[in-house]
Amino acid sequence: MQERGQIYLNSKKQTPISWTDQEVRDYRSTFIQCSMFSFWVIFNLSDSGLGSTLTAQAGSMTSQGIPNDFFNNFNQITIVAAIPILDYIIYPLLKKMKINFKQVHKIFLGFMLGACGSMVSAILQWRVYQTSPCGYYATTCDSPSPLTAWYEIINYGLCALGECFCYTTAYELAYTRAPDNAKGLVMALFLFNSAISSAISEGVSGALVDPNLIWPFTGIAAAGGFCAIVFLVLYWNLDKVIEQEVAEREASRNVGITDAERSEIQSLVKSISR
Repeated sequence: MQERGQIYLNSKKQTPISWTDQEVRDYRSTFIQCSMFSFWVIFNLSDSGLGSTLTAQAGSMTSQGIPNDFFNNFNQITIVAAIPILDYIIYPLLKKMKINFKQVHKIFLGFMLGACGSMVSAILQWRVYQTSPCGYYATTCDSPSPLTAWYEIINYGLCALGECFCYTTAYELAYTRAPDNAKGLVMALFLFNSAISSAISEGVSGALVDPNLIWPFTGIAAAGGFCAIVFLVLYWNLDKVIEQEVAEREASRNVGITDAERSEIQSLVKSISR
């Protein structure tokens, strides 16, 4: 059996907190593994844009009376439509065709979709500047560009598809790789990256003004594509690593348990479940 260490938080009540060597190793490994979630900081910026740049872009285009913050609803609409298609059509079809669409491939594709969304926004912003009566000061212009604001759906749709691959896989990784008593902690560490993205977005919002709005979209697109390639290279064997971690964790649970004891425990579990 594994030796347990103890520490007393309260000298009066003598309330101990105990741990095993395997639990210490699990937590150390967990914090190291969570470093991979830092890649989602860039994806979040691709997904939501820097500050209100996407909303401002829609406002400088012809919307025929539709509010410029209306188009971000297509992000949620795309997710609701895409998830069932992926779960019940695309993934079963790939499995039937014996195509191993690994987790790292899903994340890579999601990052690339987010980068493509930002690149589309950069191209649209360039076209807005080219067609606006005020040129490179289109955001504050009284007359909008003749380009229709419905082009914004492309960005929101691509980023939403990226979420379907990136976020669902990240939640799966967070749940699978975390120890049983630290799943909430790992999920919190993953969501903390959204807070970092929001802080970056707020920090640079003052600089997001005409005539330089093309470059934020271009920079995020380049950073997103670079992160996608780096992630693919670094975590190419991610599925094998996860399988090994799960196997080691299961083995650690069975240390010191004889076959007879294991059979007795299994019989007890079955009787309780009945």
